[in-house]
Amino acid sequence: MDFCKNYPLPDWTLGFEHRKTSVSQLPYEEYTGPMEKSASDTNDYRLIRLPNNLVVMCVQDAETETATAALSVNVGSNMDPVELQGLAHFLEHMLFMYPDENEFTSFISEHNGDSNAWTQFSRTTFYFGIANDAFEEALDRFSSFFTSPLFKQDCVDRELCAVDSEYKGLLNSDFWRSHQIECKLCSLGHPYSKFMPGNIETLQQGAKDHGLDLHEELLKFYNKYYSSDIMKLVVYGNHSLDQLAEWAASKFSDVKSRGDSAQRIVDHPVSAEFLGKAVYYETVDDTHTMSMDFPVPDVKAMYRSDPFVYISHLISHEGQGSIMAYLKQKGWATGLSAGTNTNQNKGFNEFNISISATPEGLEHYEDIMRAVFAYVRMLVSSGPQEWVHHEISSLMKIGFDNRKKSGAVSQALSYINLIFNEYLAPEHVLSKSCAYEEFDFDTILHCLSFISPDNFRVFIGAIKHESIDCSDIEPYFGAAYHVDSLSADLLHELACDDIHVDGLSLPERNEFMPTDFTIKSPNMLGAAAVLRPTLLRLNDNFELWFKQDDQFSTAKGSISLSINVPTVNSSPQNHIMSKLYCSMLGSDLDEDLYNATCAGLSYCVYPTNSTVEVYVAGFSSKLPELLKTVIERAKTFKVDSTQFSVYMAKFKQAFGNVANSTPSGLCGTYTSYINNSSMWHYQLVESELPKVTLDKLQAHVDSLFDVTFTKMCMVGNFDEEEALKVADNVQDIIKPTPNLGYTSNKARTYNFEPGYYVHQLQMPNDDCVNSAIECSIYCGLQSDKRQVVLLEILQEVVHDSFFAQLRTKHQLGYKVSASSSSYRGGRSVLTLRIEGESNPMFMTLHINRFIHEMQQRLIDMTDEQFDNRVKSLINIYQERMKNIDEEADIYNGHICSNTYNFNLCDIKVGFLQSISKGELLELWNKCVNPSTAPAYTRLDVQMWSTKIWKPTVSDFKEYSAKTLALYGCLHSEGNDALDIGKVDEFISMAIAGHKEQADASDDSGSLIAELKKASLSASGATYTAGESAERATHTGTALVLAIKDHETFGNYADVSHKNFSTIGMHKTPDGMWLMTDYRKFQATQQLFGLGVSAEVLVPKYSS
Repeated sequence: MDFCKNYPLPDWTLGFEHRKTSVSQLPYEEYTGPMEKSASDTNDYRLIRLPNNLVVMCVQDAETETATAALSVNVGSNMDPVELQGLAHFLEHMLFMYPDENEFTSFISEHNGDSNAWTQFSRTTFYFGIANDAFEEALDRFSSFFTSPLFKQDCVDRELCAVDSEYKGLLNSDFWRSHQIECKLCSLGHPYSKFMPGNIETLQQGAKDHGLDLHEELLKFYNKYYSSDIMKLVVYGNHSLDQLAEWAASKFSDVKSRGDSAQRIVDHPVSAEFLGKAVYYETVDDTHTMSMDFPVPDVKAMYRSDPFVYISHLISHEGQGSIMAYLKQKGWATGLSAGTNTNQNKGFNEFNISISATPEGLEHYEDIMRAVFAYVRMLVSSGPQEWVHHEISSLMKIGFDNRKKSGAVSQALSYINLIFNEYLAPEHVLSKSCAYEEFDFDTILHCLSFISPDNFRVFIGAIKHESIDCSDIEPYFGAAYHVDSLSADLLHELACDDIHVDGLSLPERNEFMPTDFTIKSPNMLGAAAVLRPTLLRLNDNFELWFKQDDQFSTAKGSISLSINVPTVNSSPQNHIMSKLYCSMLGSDLDEDLYNATCAGLSYCVYPTNSTVEVYVAGFSSKLPELLKTVIERAKTFKVDSTQFSVYMAKFKQAFGNVANSTPSGLCGTYTSYINNSSMWHYQLVESELPKVTLDKLQAHVDSLFDVTFTKMCMVGNFDEEEALKVADNVQDIIKPTPNLGYTSNKARTYNFEPGYYVHQLQMPNDDCVNSAIECSIYCGLQSDKRQVVLLEILQEVVHDSFFAQLRTKHQLGYKVSASSSSYRGGRSVLTLRIEGESNPMFMTLHINRFIHEMQQRLIDMTDEQFDNRVKSLINIYQERMKNIDEEADIYNGHICSNTYNFNLCDIKVGFLQSISKGELLELWNKCVNPSTAPAYTRLDVQMWSTKIWKPTVSDFKEYSAKTLALYGCLHSEGNDALDIGKVDEFISMAIAGHKEQADASDDSGSLIAELKKASLSASGATYTAGESAERATHTGTALVLAIKDHETFGNYADVSHKNFSTIGMHKTPDGMWLMTDYRKFQATQQLFGLGVSAEVLVPKYSS
């Protein structure tokens, strides 16, 4: 099935000439042939090959402030030994441990960069982004991953925990659960059948079971497969091509060449025995999915005529006559996608038709298959249409010629994908997307034969299957499934030449094809760009902002409307009706406007807490008419009874699925609930859903735009006359009564009084093993821009140390982060997050210890380190915007916040240029350090797994955080006979009489033994010595933290001066206030006012 074998590989020896680097005179080969690039592409490129056969693309972007490098190696989980599955993924983790744990990531972060890596079936990719002036040093460290990796023995166990934690975070992912079932139902021994993520069992226990040394096997794997011959590298920055080539040659030529060590796969993983099957599997989320999978040939070599581009375009079409339009009209589906996998698998591929079904749709899954095969039969009988191919090819060419520039990292990663395709000729590495020019009638027809009833299997996912016993269990994710054969009668019917479904047809020709690419902006060559929009009009119900493109010289634009509507979110019922309306409107628009999205246009309508947002973007000549269509349909929308039933069921499912969110995600949700006045709790909204009727929804829609105030921002290839005309059209369609300021429902946030507040919740999903905490420390007002800038520097410094200490060293979980943010019109916040298997009080002790120790790290930070942070932030704020969409988003943010602070970046740069390290320490002591902060304000949201012991409200009232943390650790080790009161007594005794012993003992083993003896004696239990150090790690750490915590922090009782017990809150022995109902707490707090404009608004034209 490998079509590529009939296509010879392009000769990458032609067009390359010998060169030497300009400084070190290092040899390399440079491609000197033609390289087609977009007319809108301002980058310069050089494609080179090093003596070790490593291919490098050097990219000079004179406008970027961020440099990046990305390296991919043609090795993935396909190479994992059967006895050590997940080894490739584990190796990816271990390579980042250079030269020490977190040293590389800390250096990257110090210069405001980021880094990451991922493992796929046949590829592993690494990248980093960083400030240009730190690129060489970062590249030097990065190259050492591949020239001289350390693989330190003492990192193995800790990083194994990180891999295992990452795996456990995926256990409730329906994607991974279904994917692993797919892998299991493959040919025995095929590389695709392996378990890619890996965990403790497959790696550590797998090594023990087979008498292997995991560290040695890691080295063997690396030395066998990590060869320069199967690596590709991209280096991207504002440096000259000579300089980039110099660095690439000097730092990567020493990567060892071990020959072509990539795996060549001949057979498809899905052999005939697995075809003609229906695979039913149980999902975690309440969802209904259907996936028809067809084994197909590898056609990467056919990029000039790829038949599956043509086939997927038609099968996934959503316009009139499409499969999707038919399924939607029946009420059987809300989404459909189709296409081949975009991975780099060699020798095989899969064409997938994925359907987001409704409950009724799954009951009619055989009818859905009838529609699919009837459509395919129609495509075969009508024959491949050259006009369809021409339309696709033309749109690809238009998109290529008018490509939107993105960030350095995303561009580098796109280039690495291109040069990794061994069938792509050097001249097409930049232009693959527009090389689709050849119409191959016979090959399209031949490939349509693979989309046939005798060459597929169907996966059907639902939370429960009636009359289907899903008794088979996939071993790694625990997903239940059942395999059944599709009936012979059904397969025969699907294969009939006369299969037919009324209403299916080819799409109409695309009326949205852009034809006018005239640039309307004046010749701005040499002129400085205007970095703010102009207010053209202002009246009682409309505000019009306009900015003509003077930077990008592209025939594109963006128009956004922020329509303030008093009723959009005025009650939980109105909230859900507004969301229903926007979802159904979007679905209704899709059928008529799908061709617009094919032609490079986009649109969306969605509600916020106070507005309905309307957005259109793309080629400017088509946008006014597109916006008019969207607004007219929005204003005159009529609720369809079938779609009403579909979306009511969909929303009901969505509310049920909130329970399956990650613990850290739920912590973030509740943190937002507590801070914001205009957010309705999802359970409150869910309770209103059954009360919504079709008539109620229609009445809500009919009156929604009666009273409005609209803010419109039009940016791009337009002129003022067009902007004024579009604004007139919008007002003529909406015809609103002015929405006066006092009737507006605008989002506001709470101004919490000083205090330490805790909101404790339990995970609604009983299968989740992880818990989480989100700690918010309030650090001044958003309006204090100097302090906001200080906080941005601070969170960068804090994140590095927080991650290194709590994730890498103490392995509290895979998700450990620090960030800063601001609530609109309210406070700025430093946020610390942890998700892992530990109990949240244990996480709290670690956070408290970290806060105490971080002060000294700030004191010890060198001037150079501080200056690097400042310089990198300045570079970010001074970086030129990359495209019109980014420019429009920035302007919209300032307009919708009512601040109109369009020169905010310049203001921040001014502050950064005068900020000192001393101010950073001052901010820490003023806001973050509880020992010194005069108005310490903190909110901890804790999410407790049902798998671990959780303290009761009485426990919180009676025992300190250190007692709860330690008892939770002991309980997790199986010591459920322990008495929490005895644990508390022991801690008090240890603090009083064993302080020196605790400080001197790293693992506190003797104290743990003493603690267990003292605690168990009360119940008559017997303490057995010899507890493994591995299991006692968290208990020992908790005991040390409990004792040191006493020395570090006093009581928080003095922080808060209000008695919240009258509203049902409970004060802990540490002085924290435990919330039982956050809404009662909110009722005691003041709200911040709305943001104040940075300037007086004076329109250019009077109304």
